[in-house]
Amino acid sequence: MRQTPAHELIEALDILLQRLNDFSTLLPQSNLPFWLPDEQISNLPQCAALFSDIWYRDGQDGRVTRSQHGLIGADDKLIDLAHSVNAAKQSFQTLATQHRLSQDSDLQNQLTRRESFLAETLQHHGYSRLHLRQCYRLIPIIETRPVKIGFSWYTSGRSIKQLTPEQALQRLQKMDTSQTHIQMQIDALGHLMPGDMLAQLQTQVPVMRANLLWKQDDRMIRKARNVSLPMLILLQTGETLPEHNQPLSSPPEQRSRNLRSDLKIDPVPFLPSLRVHKYNN
Repeated sequence: MRQTPAHELIEALDILLQRLNDFSTLLPQSNLPFWLPDEQISNLPQCAALFSDIWYRDGQDGRVTRSQHGLIGADDKLIDLAHSVNAAKQSFQTLATQHRLSQDSDLQNQLTRRESFLAETLQHHGYSRLHLRQCYRLIPIIETRPVKIGFSWYTSGRSIKQLTPEQALQRLQKMDTSQTHIQMQIDALGHLMPGDMLAQLQTQVPVMRANLLWKQDDRMIRKARNVSLPMLILLQTGETLPEHNQPLSSPPEQRSRNLRSDLKIDPVPFLPSLRVHKYNN
């Protein structure tokens, strides 16, 4: 008999939990070098718990994930287990997405949210406190040792979505239009010229970025990636961790880059209730 989507989903989660358990059991047994800058996560057993942490804590905002950067030397067996964990994560995410879409095809724009029917399914099977964002994130694996890794906080990230005045008006009209500040913004839209476009800005949370450097023949190869978990680096016998810096444990409070003088978007909000700005002429 063919399994239902819900049973497939729970089975995929059980496989993921087993592989996380195998990985977290093997990791503390490693004798290879590692670097973990956080005092609260300073050894391999604590790090293993971080990799296996896919659950909510009381009062935790579902949009926030518990993150930690670092470097962990790994042998072939640990690397293989990490790949198996990542494969299980991807399988579970695919089934979770399909399960949600099978319930309601209009949810394609909400795939990053923990929808109520998925939560109810998990709760029915004893998994009510699963944190999907922490569940989906992959273990970062580096199978060719870099010569150098530079860590830095990226605090200037933001998403920009273009809106027409008509779209902005529709969104304002869904708010309490009896409020004076909403009416003022609706009136402001009436002064725009035909063809004007607006920009809706969303500041992104600071992320740790790793800049990796490899030397290949006479060339230097660079690659950057965001990291929310310590990176596993395949080390051969006698190899050490790559050269690396030690960034601040928390991001700076201000943007790390100065605003460009030719910034195309007016930094002053045009429609504050929507975080919408005008483009400079």
